[in-house]
Amino acid sequence: MSVAPATEGSARRSAAAEEEERQRNRKRSNRLSAQRSRMKKQQYVDGLAVEAEQLRRENDAMRAGAGAVLQRCRLVEQENRVLAAHARELCSALQLRASQLRVLGEVAGVPLDVPDVADHLVQLYGGDLGMTPLSPPPLLPPLPPQIEMLFFQPDSVMDPVSMLQGYENI
Repeated sequence: MSVAPATEGSARRSAAAEEEERQRNRKRSNRLSAQRSRMKKQQYVDGLAVEAEQLRRENDAMRAGAGAVLQRCRLVEQENRVLAAHARELCSALQLRASQLRVLGEVAGVPLDVPDVADHLVQLYGGDLGMTPLSPPPLLPPLPPQIEMLFFQPDSVMDPVSMLQGYENI
């Protein structure tokens, strides 16, 4: 009977040793699992950091591109304003010249077929900018001296028909 208690004691120690071994194995397994989990989480965070940096670079490039496009747009708008102003000047000058030719034809008694400025041009670029037929348009060369003389000489001295003979293609 003395064998039995010794066997029983050794069985308890053996069971306790097995339990300790299982606990050590479980702790080791938990540590390894936690370490793998931390490594996996770190890899995920590192991947997010790389992706965030790449997206930051893309955003910077897009901002720079948008800035360049915006600047180009401003330059084109400015150029359009300049061209529109020039078109208004040309339209006004065309109306002025047509009016001057009509007056010249009436004064000379020569029927001149001077077409009107197209309505769509007048609508787009405006009509007379306050100019009268006798005022020269801005930024245009002056009228030829023979035509200028018509506006400053008395009717008795003018010979409009002879003045117009050289200018049929005006």
